[in-house]
Amino acid sequence: MANSLGVATWSSFGRHGLSPQTDHDEASRMEFTINLFRHLNWQQPAHKEIYDKKVEPGFKRENKRAPKNRHEVRDAMLKDSTFQVWSHLRVYAQENLFENARLSVDRQLDTLIGKAKEKKKGKTKGSLKLDPTFEVPRYQKHLDMHWMPGSYFTEFVEKDDVAVGAIYDFGGIYVLTNGMLGQYNDGAGHAVVRYLREKFPGWTPKSVLDLGCTVGHNTLPFKRAWPKADVHAIDIGAPTLRYAHARAEDMGYAIHFSQQNAEATNFKDNSFDLVVSTMFLHETSHSAVYNIVKENRRILKPGGLMIHVEQPPFSWAQSPFDAFTRDWDTHNNQEPFWGRMHDMDPEQVALKAGFKKQNIFQEMAPLVTPIPGDDYNLAPFGAWFVFGARK
Repeated sequence: MANSLGVATWSSFGRHGLSPQTDHDEASRMEFTINLFRHLNWQQPAHKEIYDKKVEPGFKRENKRAPKNRHEVRDAMLKDSTFQVWSHLRVYAQENLFENARLSVDRQLDTLIGKAKEKKKGKTKGSLKLDPTFEVPRYQKHLDMHWMPGSYFTEFVEKDDVAVGAIYDFGGIYVLTNGMLGQYNDGAGHAVVRYLREKFPGWTPKSVLDLGCTVGHNTLPFKRAWPKADVHAIDIGAPTLRYAHARAEDMGYAIHFSQQNAEATNFKDNSFDLVVSTMFLHETSHSAVYNIVKENRRILKPGGLMIHVEQPPFSWAQSPFDAFTRDWDTHNNQEPFWGRMHDMDPEQVALKAGFKKQNIFQEMAPLVTPIPGDDYNLAPFGAWFVFGARK
């Protein structure tokens, strides 16, 4: 997963049968991009020093008080040239990452489509159900999430497209996190498994639903942890799901993928022991979050668990500057609902959906870095916010 210094390299990214192949130039561009992200991440702590020594004192002189909230901090920081340059480079790096991935995928798209189709032939371990009449939700329809061309749902060819799935898998989280979520970007899924085993010892779900699964990277750990469980995964994007299904089949996992809106699924009441999502809710909308949590309760079995992995609410921030730092994606990363979602009170959302107060939980759970032979190696750079409830 990393070189001898513990630093991720592009060559250590986890490959499987659906992975796009890189020629020399493509691999070099991705190696440059992962190093650019690493450099920018190392520079980020300097923002606090700039704020403490320059920006906040200037704000106090002008306003006779300190900034009250993240919005005032942002307005002040936007006037600082160092932060301006850093933000510009960070956006450039994100766009460059996905553009490099797109070029590689475009070059071999016919091959990738052929591989995905092969995985659907004969007896498969899992299944794939697409809905040709599916309507992409409005909050996803008009933007390229994370600056990824086509977001999760755009079809670039008329039939059997897998491009955006391949672009996301090939050019996404591994580079952004310096490989700290594992070779296959499945650290959040493993973190949920670890958290549940520690919080509910002896509990074993027989049926699992992963919401907003994209390419299924965080879905597979649930099947690995509970091999006898019936594991389902839904997403809005047909090309993403085609890729996810083929990827899971190639890696030996029986997952049932279907194209659905998490706000209103076609599953029957009381269908699942566990309904889970990892970094999904912030990509929906304010009203959608309420609808999703209400739907979670409907499809959970009595005693079943709902659990969502996100970044913590802004109310948990240590200071307005801390909240400002965690709100960067709202304004710069094509995630316009990030800020409003993290302004919400998860407990109130769950209460409105019908969960009882004593069954709701919110806490921080350790990040993990999956490594060969050890799914639960603690990652050294933080924790997830876990929000959930028992029905």
